[in-house]
Amino acid sequence: MDQHATWIAVNPVQGCPKVCSYCFLNERGQTAVRPEQLASPAETADLLASSPFYEPDRPIALYTWTDVMALPASRAHLVELLDVLVQCQVPNPVVLITKCAIPDDTLDAVVKARKAGLRLIVYVSYSGLGRDVEHGIRHDELKANFPRLAQAGVPIVHYWRPAFPESATEATMETVLAWAAEYAHCTVAAGLKVEPDALPRLAGLWPELATTPGVTEAEGVYPREFWEFIHATHQRHPGYPLFHTNSCALAYVLGTTDRFGVFGSEVCTLRNQCPTQQRRRCEADVLRRPHLTETMIDTALNRRGHPAPFTFDQTRGEVEVHQALPTNVVAALTQDLGVRVRVTRQHDDPYWNSGTAGAVPLILGDAR
Repeated sequence: MDQHATWIAVNPVQGCPKVCSYCFLNERGQTAVRPEQLASPAETADLLASSPFYEPDRPIALYTWTDVMALPASRAHLVELLDVLVQCQVPNPVVLITKCAIPDDTLDAVVKARKAGLRLIVYVSYSGLGRDVEHGIRHDELKANFPRLAQAGVPIVHYWRPAFPESATEATMETVLAWAAEYAHCTVAAGLKVEPDALPRLAGLWPELATTPGVTEAEGVYPREFWEFIHATHQRHPGYPLFHTNSCALAYVLGTTDRFGVFGSEVCTLRNQCPTQQRRRCEADVLRRPHLTETMIDTALNRRGHPAPFTFDQTRGEVEVHQALPTNVVAALTQDLGVRVRVTRQHDDPYWNSGTAGAVPLILGDAR
């Protein structure tokens, strides 16, 4: 269990038989391998409940170190885990992420869990990249997930990640967006994450990465044409939301409000293509919230085991902690307080380059 930027990552099965060239699992020896079960469904539920990051309202993402739909054994684990979560009456939003086909029996289990009260959302990862980059992915089956999930009444978030120059063409981007907008509730567009150890490998696909400073510190790296396209999606599909932040996409799908300090930020006002009704919902929530005090901030830091000096800018809705903290603690504090939390960078943290931790996007030259 770990707290990532938006959700608690739950990984009782790890390792993926697919070999997507951009995947962070490459550097961890977790691609082109048979997934390994590390915890039973019952053990997984117990570990989740006992996690120091667990709170009943926090989003949970299952199987982020594999594609759970790839093999029958993984899908069987998922089906049993969904039953356990239903029996435990887990109130959290639960996210599944896949780019593999969802078989009928697994889809039936997803629908059954939702009808039993589990707040389940499926992220379908569809980028427009070919099998030369996403090795082992059958893109016709991937695309078919959209209408099948929509017909079954399962909420879909289109995960548009990552972007490479080869997929940042007008024709490809139009095709991806048109298909997603027909079936999904919204899109989350994310750039390419570049970890230092992965840079030489990724530069083979995108040579400009090797000669551009800052790619390993960026929230995400974007081809310029992709960046410009996703910020004009409202012109092509009016009313269809596109977000840069998973937290905002989940808030929109669930009919809730921002709890990550995004509302009113530059990401909110300039980058997210957010419906007016959702912005009003977040604005009303901010006005209703209890007044945040320095005592409350100090209490939250102590509760997370990191007492530290801080500065609170009430006007900006931002807390700056004058100490290096891990990203998982920053993300948890952000939700505890409902405002942005900035900290000193912890250099050995592999999840540092997230928007929650304060990283910013990097846009590279000409996408062609």
